[in-house]
Amino acid sequence: MFIFLLFFFNLLIIFLINFFFKKFSFLIDKKQLPHKNFTSLDNIPISGGLIIILNLFIFSKDYILNLFSILIFILGIFSDLFIIKKSLKKFIIQFLILFSFIYFYEVKILSTRIFFIDYFLDNNFFSICLTLFCLLILINGSNFIDGVNTLSCGYFILINLVIIYLINKGVFFYDSINFFYLLLVLFIIFLFNFFSKLYLGDSGAFVLSFIFGYILINISNNNLISISPFFILLLLWYPAFENLFSIIRKYLTKSHPYKPDHFHFHQLLFTFLKNNNFFSKHYANTFSGIFINSYNAIIFFIGSFFYNSSLQLGILIFFNILVYTSFYIILKKKFS
Repeated sequence: MFIFLLFFFNLLIIFLINFFFKKFSFLIDKKQLPHKNFTSLDNIPISGGLIIILNLFIFSKDYILNLFSILIFILGIFSDLFIIKKSLKKFIIQFLILFSFIYFYEVKILSTRIFFIDYFLDNNFFSICLTLFCLLILINGSNFIDGVNTLSCGYFILINLVIIYLINKGVFFYDSINFFYLLLVLFIIFLFNFFSKLYLGDSGAFVLSFIFGYILINISNNNLISISPFFILLLLWYPAFENLFSIIRKYLTKSHPYKPDHFHFHQLLFTFLKNNNFFSKHYANTFSGIFINSYNAIIFFIGSFFYNSSLQLGILIFFNILVYTSFYIILKKKFS
């Protein structure tokens, strides 16, 4: 019964929030920047992150997570409203929030199953730096992949489904988050995002990736024997690699590292689908995300059989990087 109430509550909240956002022209994606109007010219409410925050205290009993999720969300709101315009300033504030979170609440990666890295993890400073680096890469990578509909939200739905599967299988136990409630909230956001009725925006991408980054670090630390850290890396490979690949790509092409562009993988795929008349511009936007997440769903399904086997998981991660890089080169040459 509560599930149905939560479902209709969120539908009502989304309709109300979107109505007032449009009425007062508040938190609307007005396509003020070139990378924002690349896939769509429609003015869409950026309400996905707010929906997550409004549900946070329903699906989460972890009050430390809740507090810092709100701080990350506020930073995203300031970015969506162009109160904070410069990417460097955004990054510095992210750094300070995440450093405070890691330092004061001792949220650290305890093992990677890579012997020379684990040797240095005994050093508190190195452990803090590695954890901070991973969260920053994940959060900004998740913001990068939010360039087409359903991609970011759908990706974290897949991770949520994997977590539910392993909990039901008895691989681990996690009682601070109700993953069924979280899945319901994400599914509702996914539906509205599918039809371009809301966007996650920076606020939604930041808070969603922060929540799952924290959850997966905890799952890894509390199950070092039963779950390989490589499995956590597999679950987060796409937004993390998208970010790292973008940094390397911009360095090699001597582009500004903080300046948005149109050369992310999902944007090239969108252009391919649109230009070859597979879909209209509107549906090319949505199905670019669907196609990428269909691939990730297959990879997660295979990986879930090897959640404690670092060798097989390492091969899967390497395979993902090879597939991503190969298709990126093909698409980039096609539209160069």
